[in-house]
Amino acid sequence: MNGAAVFAYHNFVERPGAPAPAAQAYVLSQAQFDAHLAALDAPGLCPSRLADVLATPASGRFVLSFDDGYLTDYTVAFARLAERGWPGCFFVIASQVGAPRALGWNQLREMAAAGMEIGSHSLTHPFLHRADPDEIRREFGESKRILEDGLGRAVHFASLPRGSLAPGMGALIKELGYRAFCTSEPGLVSVRTDPYEVPRIAVKQRTTPEFLRQVCAGHRLTLATLRSFHAVKKLGKQLVGAERWRHIRGALMDAAARVRA
Repeated sequence: MNGAAVFAYHNFVERPGAPAPAAQAYVLSQAQFDAHLAALDAPGLCPSRLADVLATPASGRFVLSFDDGYLTDYTVAFARLAERGWPGCFFVIASQVGAPRALGWNQLREMAAAGMEIGSHSLTHPFLHRADPDEIRREFGESKRILEDGLGRAVHFASLPRGSLAPGMGALIKELGYRAFCTSEPGLVSVRTDPYEVPRIAVKQRTTPEFLRQVCAGHRLTLATLRSFHAVKKLGKQLVGAERWRHIRGALMDAAARVRA
């Protein structure tokens, strides 16, 4: 399959050398992130801005995106990207800017000035699958206003919190003045991609460097497996509800961590 990959990271362990907590699937150690970057620093692969990938979604291009706005986006991710001269796209929960262990305005302005893309990850990070249009407009309209006021520059992109879309959400995001909306559907960005339904590949602790290379190469079996797992997760959310699914998943991860210990 041809297209560009958008990877979605979330958080990193704060201390160098510390292992990732087994029960927190979306938290990576710094060593794991270093291994990912090394794997992606390869011939034929090109770290890119989201804006450039949407304009020209060529195979081999990839975007490193980061959700939630944790402080480790600055201390771990941005520090490493800046060393390599790579871009990144950071989606921030606007109401959390300046909170403990979250990015502050000084860090965000520095990151933006260095060429990083800053986007909205909503105002309060709610489940939105049952949200009405007014709630969606508030979550992404108010967050856009806050981020633009704080950064002193336009915010063009948004990403979906908690992985569950509301019907017609992309049209509402477009109405609010965003240029693109990143979802949680796995896949590659191609010339046929709707900019308000941009697919992303979630990165977890178990994500290997080889997996990232396979995704960038458009490996059919890897992408088909991703879509199958995502379909099972969507079905689980539909059967038991998104909130309850999250609790069930957390309990299973805790149990698995105790077994490994």
